[in-house]
Parts: sequence; C-alpha cells; structure tokens
Amino acid sequence: MKRKATVKLDDLITEIEIQMDETHTYINTQTGEVITLSREEMRAAEDEELLENYPDWQRENIEQAIKIIEDEDETYLDFTLRNEFHEYEIVEAFIETLDKAEVREKLFGAIQGRGAFRRFKDGIIEHDAEKQWYQFKEKKVKELVIEWCKEKNLVVEE
Repeated sequence: MKRKATVKLDDLITEIEIQMDETHTYINTQTGEVITLSREEMRAAEDEELLENYPDWQRENIEQAIKIIEDEDETYLDFTLRNEFHEYEIVEAFIETLDKAEVREKLFGAIQGRGAFRRFKDGIIEHDAEKQWYQFKEKKVKELVIEWCKEKNLVVEE
C-alpha cells in the first residue's frame, strides 16, 4: 500500500522517549496521526470485550484498537520500536566520542552491572558532559526514526 500522510518527526521521537513495555504505538498512514494504546486496550479489542466494562475515557482507545486489529487496508503501521532502540548501545557509542581517555574509562566502568544508567547519568554530570550526551542521544534517535520512516515509505516533517 502506498503511504500518503506526512508524520511529524517530533511526535515519533517523543513516542520513542516515552514508550513503555505496556504500550503499543501505531501510525495512521492516511492522516499521520500517532496513536498510543495500552496493552490492556489492545487485549480488550482482541478479546471483543464489551465496551461497557470500561470507563468512558478508555472506550475510545479500545475502539481505535479494534480499527487497528481489523485493518485490512494496512492503514495502520506498528511504530513500537522497543526492539530497535537500544539506549545502552547509544551510551557506549557516546562514551567512545569523548576526548579524555580517563573520562571514557570511568564512564565505561560506570555502565557495567545493575544501576548502570544511574551511574552513567551521575558520571556525565560529574564530568560536565551532560549537554553533549543529550545532543548525541537526540541525534541518534532522530537518525533511527528517519531511517525507519524511509524503510516504511513515510514522509517525515521536521
């Protein structure tokens, strides 16, 4: 199916930043709308549960989930990228870009074992690399989203 709509890059980047294990994200390829649904809402749509069993605020999402499940025209595209977005790999790539060998060594040590992300965040603050990290991460996430959209024939609006 030919993709028609333009999707907003910022909307997709935001979705990657907030995606949780309990959510699924879809793009309406006709309108560009980004839709996030909970696992519970998807399950309710699949099980054809009565909408009356859910509060009003959740019914609309379940109805949207039904449309996605029954989508034979392939209007909805799954944008749940948790298997493609690996923050740990981005952290490692960032550390490799740092100029000072001593800082690189400390940060590589910090990201080993439990609590790695907390120690990494403390380390970049300690070594005044926090701004660099967020710029690097934003660039990498942006590249991932743009590449994914190209593969899916979606037009991206920056």
